[in-house]
Amino acid sequence: MKQVPTGIPGLDQILDSGFTRPSTVLIAGTAGTGKTTFAIQSLFDAAKNGETCLYFSAISEPIAMLSGYMSNFSFYDQSLYEEENLIYFDLSQEIMKNKTYDLLDIIEENVEAIQPDRIAIDPITTMDLPLDESDRRQFYFDLFVGMKGWNSLVLVTGEFTEKNLPTSPISYVADAIIYLSNEPRRGRRVRYLDILKMRGQDYASGKHVYRITKSGIITYPSLITTVGGNGIAARKRVSTGITGLDWMLHDGLIHGTTTLITGPSGTGKTTAGMQFILNGARSHEPGLIVSFEETEAELRRNALSFGWDLKSLEDDSMLHILHPKDDEVYVSENLLQIRDYVEEFDVKRVVVDSINTGFTDISPDANDPEYVYKLSRYLKSKNITTVLVSETRDLLGSKRIAENDTSHVMDTVVMLRYVEIASELRRAISVLKMRGSAHDTGIHEIEIDDGGITIKTDEMSFKHYEGVFSGVPRLTGEEAFGVAFGKG
Repeated sequence: MKQVPTGIPGLDQILDSGFTRPSTVLIAGTAGTGKTTFAIQSLFDAAKNGETCLYFSAISEPIAMLSGYMSNFSFYDQSLYEEENLIYFDLSQEIMKNKTYDLLDIIEENVEAIQPDRIAIDPITTMDLPLDESDRRQFYFDLFVGMKGWNSLVLVTGEFTEKNLPTSPISYVADAIIYLSNEPRRGRRVRYLDILKMRGQDYASGKHVYRITKSGIITYPSLITTVGGNGIAARKRVSTGITGLDWMLHDGLIHGTTTLITGPSGTGKTTAGMQFILNGARSHEPGLIVSFEETEAELRRNALSFGWDLKSLEDDSMLHILHPKDDEVYVSENLLQIRDYVEEFDVKRVVVDSINTGFTDISPDANDPEYVYKLSRYLKSKNITTVLVSETRDLLGSKRIAENDTSHVMDTVVMLRYVEIASELRRAISVLKMRGSAHDTGIHEIEIDDGGITIKTDEMSFKHYEGVFSGVPRLTGEEAFGVAFGKG
């Protein structure tokens, strides 16, 4: 027995190095989930790598029609048919004769003559139509017993729902079952691949998102399954690049930790994240901005208003910007994109803007706590210092730290708020928590000018007020008394 590539990008990671040969794999799912594409893509990839492949078509679809559909994918190569690396055989005529057991002989004769490394029977469920339940079980038992002697990887497709799959005799005799689904989520449909059974090998359980693209099927394994190393961070400090904030944090963020910057729109969250990244880039620490809301061009333009030239840092490979180009982006897809940037460019700092209002809007499978947990776990394992931005809905006096209940995952939480004093809106900042370190607990005023963010730590702008983070502070009892009676 040996491990062979699946031919489906991302699936080898989910299956811990691919399919086992010999074995039988059922590709199950409802109509339109990509079962035929899966099987044929696997055969084409194997044929290109020197395997002899045999495709049995069990539906009345001529090879010209099938080839017409498949030629739209980049993996399709007509020469593989011509050179007989991939051989097509039509079983539909025998199926129409209702002579089910004759099919066993035909399949056996072709397999024995060709000696293929990889076989697909698509779909297998049309072969048992004339049979009652008892004969159906016996037929599949005989067929799969015969497959054991072929020394091939055999992919069989079948149309099943999640409800009727467990009762099918195929589910008992197949060595592996991969279930493809196309599920409604938030007004759109999301494709999921789920490994239900994989005899004799480890695999990543759970539903994995996949797409059907011009390149064929692409799967996005969970980032957790690909994380390596223990990632024990050194206890050194990392400057935020923001005057006053390092002082509040007692000399900066702790290296390799995650920080949440939360607050309503316009309080300076994106600017703070950008200053953090620029500070690192100027110190030769490559940074990555993951921007769900602003494009690369918008970020560069907005940065220039503060006198920051992002393009020059990008040209020096000290700054990288990831902005999803598609209308939709999946959780696992984005996590893997971030991983690729981290590993290719040796990224030391990451900013994600934002984990709710941006990401949730474009991801049909969005799950903010899951996304934050997986991303934080991965980046911390790489000793990368990370800032995640979260926008709160309420302009004044929000009672929630973050809208998505992710603050408990963070090592540090910095809260930005608007404060109304004397009919004027001011910006305020406070460090709510910082694991493993003391920090300033005061509430300080923020100023945003042409040079970016500055925090007034040398003066207590709000020292005469209480209830500052309610949004509408009031004078302390002592100050109110003084005002009322002309004292102070």
